[in-house]
Amino acid sequence: MEQPILRTGVTSLSDAELLILDIAALDGGLRSFFLRDVFPRQYNYPSHHLPDELLHETLDRFEQEGIIDGENHVNYASQPDRTIRITKRGGAIWESERKPDWSRYVMDWYPGQYLAIYGHSAAVCEFLFEVAQSSQFIEYSGGPVRRAVAERQLIYWRKAQPVHCLAARISKGQSWTICNWDEFHANRCWWRFPDEISRFWDWPTAVC
Repeated sequence: MEQPILRTGVTSLSDAELLILDIAALDGGLRSFFLRDVFPRQYNYPSHHLPDELLHETLDRFEQEGIIDGENHVNYASQPDRTIRITKRGGAIWESERKPDWSRYVMDWYPGQYLAIYGHSAAVCEFLFEVAQSSQFIEYSGGPVRRAVAERQLIYWRKAQPVHCLAARISKGQSWTICNWDEFHANRCWWRFPDEISRFWDWPTAVC
């Protein structure tokens, strides 16, 4: 059973439209990725349930209203397609519903036996690294942990600001079956996906 969507309700967006903007705000993609039967698998996210014809009508309206933009594209099946990117106006509308605390946003990456965590708070990046180890989400055998900070656009439509990076070699990453998920989520002070944002509505801004 799908969980109710926690939102402020200050806009006229339907829940389905908000789910679409959730992905557009953080990832973007191709229209073919947003089709009803593809969307949940492509993004590991709840379905918006919109029939494909209605989805295209919705995306066309979003473009006309300046909420998203896009360019014509040829997809992996060599079929005509179109990209989806949220605009700054669309981002402001999305933020009004989700109220994201960007100081607690992290982007984690596990290419092979390597871990990289990016975020606007060094403390939050460090804590994710610690919780990921203690909950056995990753296996870290020791070795150098590199840290850096630079002005970057962590989110493509937002202005550049300091982005912290923590990087280390790991023995094993993203162990979905071994991980103690109760511990992982109980200690979570970060968000990676929009449906996690509301947990932090009443939390203070993270220390940078």
